[in-house]
Amino acid sequence: MPDSHIAVGKSMQRIDAIDKVTGSARYATDIKLENMLHGGLLRSPHAHARVKNIDTSAAENLPGVRAVATILEVPKVIEYWFSLRTEKKKKQMFLRDNVVRFIGDPVLAIEADDQQTADKALSLVKVAYELRPALCDPFEAMAENKVKIHSRGNVAFKVHKEYGDTHQGFKTADIIIENTYRTSKQKHATLEPFGTCIAHYRSNGKLTVYSSTQLPHWSRHYLAGALDLPLNRVRVIKPHTGGAFGGRCGLIHGLEVMCSWLSRQTGRPVRMSFTREEDLIATESRHPMTIRMRTGATRDGVIIANDVEIVSDVGGYGTHYIGVIADCLSTGVGLYKIPNYSFSATAVFTNKSLCGAFRGYGNPQMNFAQESQMDIMAAKLGLDPLALRLKNYRQLGEMDPVLNEEICSNGLAECLEKGAESSGWKKKRRKKSGVGTVKRGIGLSVMLHGTGAGKALPDPAGATVMINADGSVNLVTAAADEGQGNRTVLAQIASETLGIEFEKISVSETDTETTPLDCGTHGSRQAYAGGLAVRAAATEAREQLFAYAKKEPGLNADQLRIKDGVIFDPAKPDHSILISDLMRKVQIEDMSVCEQVIGSAAGVAPAMPGYYGAIFAEVEVDTETGEVSVLKLTSAFDVGRAINPDLVKGQITGGGVMGIGFALTEGLLVEDGRIMNSSYTDYRLLRACDVPEIVPIIVESHEPTGPFGAKGIGEGCMVNVASAISNAIFHATGVRLTDLRMTPEAILQGLKG
Repeated sequence: MPDSHIAVGKSMQRIDAIDKVTGSARYATDIKLENMLHGGLLRSPHAHARVKNIDTSAAENLPGVRAVATILEVPKVIEYWFSLRTEKKKKQMFLRDNVVRFIGDPVLAIEADDQQTADKALSLVKVAYELRPALCDPFEAMAENKVKIHSRGNVAFKVHKEYGDTHQGFKTADIIIENTYRTSKQKHATLEPFGTCIAHYRSNGKLTVYSSTQLPHWSRHYLAGALDLPLNRVRVIKPHTGGAFGGRCGLIHGLEVMCSWLSRQTGRPVRMSFTREEDLIATESRHPMTIRMRTGATRDGVIIANDVEIVSDVGGYGTHYIGVIADCLSTGVGLYKIPNYSFSATAVFTNKSLCGAFRGYGNPQMNFAQESQMDIMAAKLGLDPLALRLKNYRQLGEMDPVLNEEICSNGLAECLEKGAESSGWKKKRRKKSGVGTVKRGIGLSVMLHGTGAGKALPDPAGATVMINADGSVNLVTAAADEGQGNRTVLAQIASETLGIEFEKISVSETDTETTPLDCGTHGSRQAYAGGLAVRAAATEAREQLFAYAKKEPGLNADQLRIKDGVIFDPAKPDHSILISDLMRKVQIEDMSVCEQVIGSAAGVAPAMPGYYGAIFAEVEVDTETGEVSVLKLTSAFDVGRAINPDLVKGQITGGGVMGIGFALTEGLLVEDGRIMNSSYTDYRLLRACDVPEIVPIIVESHEPTGPFGAKGIGEGCMVNVASAISNAIFHATGVRLTDLRMTPEAILQGLKG
């Protein structure tokens, strides 16, 4: 059957492709404003201390220094947009005190005529500190009563949820296993470092900020609150961005607020840009977690009880710690139909660099524990790990107990089937291979991840569609594109809904001054939540087109259609009109009308549909050195509907690479609060020669609430990579690793028994 779609399901060229490949795309570091000053931060050398005194006299007397701002006057943003819901919670978002809570915590900022002067001035500042005991271990911090990292104590958040009767479930279990898993402090490691901002507070009292934020509208709220400005006096413009992965979900610690504060003091634009070292030591990372998991099953492989206890290391400040724990809960409980499930979690402040949002948002940590448990259970029961998962996963039509929603799309079984066939699972699982001391193995893991946060957070999306006199279209959206191509996808949805060629759709810049409210890019939400808003706005515009078209001779039918920019009556195909002809008449020729077709929509998505994936990892382990080589990843993911298949495959491939790093090489190493690998020389990212063959497989289950059946993909494709690799290492060597990173030393230790 021929495909009747004009844009959906097509691998359209990205709308920003030409700008990026020609180098004309402007990133934050490319922006230069007239009369611009340059700023820098003085950072704490101590993990925990009270600032007793700051002497800036020598710095302020240096020629070219224009202003100084300290933490005594400038608030930190320490919560996320969940706290915007009430005035009481909003006040909790901002902290102004004289305490530094990790090595690298900003103490003050200086602006000067040039960067060299700013750097020189920072070196002249004298700060007197009163040292406090540093608590760098979350278990130590929980047990400590006298030393408080924050006034409310060291426990940031605690939760317990019970589904069914776990005690009774374990009593009836035939096999019970219990293990403790630990995960690393992974860094986002984007091509463009976190931490470039230009702020300009003009004489008219209006602040304009150029920031590579994932959440332009929420960042506007944060800045307005921190500087006590009305929202209409704060404008956030987002330039092109070189990657984010969650690390730009709001404001960067010590950056935009300090920059704006300095600009307000002088009335001149201020630019501040972090070095790569500052990015690694002083911006957000993934939450390291310790997860104790106890699992019970019957002899025939039905998982009947699971008990989970999580301790999450928040770092010196917590922004997304509640959401991250909530995601551990929803993805863990939601994936398998375990009737008795106990979940407890504690988020703990420590004197280490802060943790926040990171691709997967707690799910990679939880998945590593749960999917390792499933493999261990399969081995205990003598079952194929694939069969055990098929027996226990929560299927189409069942209820998700956390979200209290019916599962309306679920392609996990197809992901497992296609992934197993493509990877040769049965044959490779049955017959191990390898030469001499080099052993080969294959492992699998599955995952569930939610789309958006409509049931858990304020998660609005908005769009406006304007049809011009020549039939071209302007799509206005604040959807932030960090490199994944979501704005191209939104243009495809507008094109398909309107029946107007994709090439005629133009997408606005990301600017809070001109775009409707949008929650930004997080939670794999834009194709779904943003797509729903675009489809609704385009539908409204299409209905207006039809209303005008019905006034034309021969087009007064009830059921008009649009294709390739032509409005026609399907019953009388020869009766038609070009949209460009109709719009020219409506907007210009008929002076009694002179109207533009504008469709607008805003709101929250109706659901948080889960998307699913199965990864088959093939590894080679040298039992003499402990070195692991990932040979191949076969990654099958259910995306509902692939609006742009090439972009989906790109996400799956990139997620695979990031997941391998999480499994084997990545993690910030902290000693006494100090990050020891603060450059890419020591922070071990995968090199090109380390990247294996990655086979992306798209499964389409059609999500009924999504635009053209689409749901998410961006985060989930890295979630279960580490667990698949861990299971493959066990298959190859018999060594079960429970800590990330999985190092050669750990493998050799495991081989020794």
